[in-house]
Amino acid sequence: MLKIAICDDQVSELSNIINIINAYKEMNIFRYDITYTAFQNAVELISAIEEGNQYAIILLDIIMPSLNGMDAAREIRRLDQVAKIIFLTSSPEFAVDSYTVDAFYYALKPIWKEKLFAVLDKVLSTIQTQHEASLLVKCKTGLTHIPLHTLEYVEICGRTVYYNLINGIVLEEINVISKLEKVLFPYSQFVKPHRSFIVNLDYIDVLTTREIRLYSNATIPVSKANYTALKARYIEHTFQRTREKTDSLL
Repeated sequence: MLKIAICDDQVSELSNIINIINAYKEMNIFRYDITYTAFQNAVELISAIEEGNQYAIILLDIIMPSLNGMDAAREIRRLDQVAKIIFLTSSPEFAVDSYTVDAFYYALKPIWKEKLFAVLDKVLSTIQTQHEASLLVKCKTGLTHIPLHTLEYVEICGRTVYYNLINGIVLEEINVISKLEKVLFPYSQFVKPHRSFIVNLDYIDVLTTREIRLYSNATIPVSKANYTALKARYIEHTFQRTREKTDSLL
């Protein structure tokens, strides 16, 4: 089941988006099992997430009373680093800020069917690709598949590997780093800032010459020898993700 959250304080806008989502559901009834929940303010949306509701896609207005969409997105990112946030707004002024919360798309109102259909096609294709890429880990409890988009970082201590997932779970396996590198490094989001760590670039919040701070507030050391190459990869990765989103402003 693919859950979508829709948040807009304007009843007419909310109704329009719901109608489009229903049409999209009908058109893709044999491809996706889509459900949605509508919210008229961001406070209710945040509360729902805090209560354990998870949404694969969040369609979020920005200009709203009490809690605007940008501040709501920052709070969402604290609770959920995976959800695809799509801003639907009448103002272009927050476009640059949208990158700070890793928004998937920034679409200007009015929102019509063809526009939202195209965005949904794109985001669902991305989600499907991410879920298909996984790592098979041999834990004490048996074999476990880790979707790579849920892997925040890996710590290696001797022959013991600790897989730190974005939901806080840590899985343990006996492995060697050379084998792990062959599996992860073909994926451009994985880098090695230090001999004992492999990090997912998607979850880096701050990079300094000495350490990485992740969105989860975990800190990873950066070796002096690796910093220059790491910085270049991080800039390239960030630029690529930014470039993929710029068409949403057109």
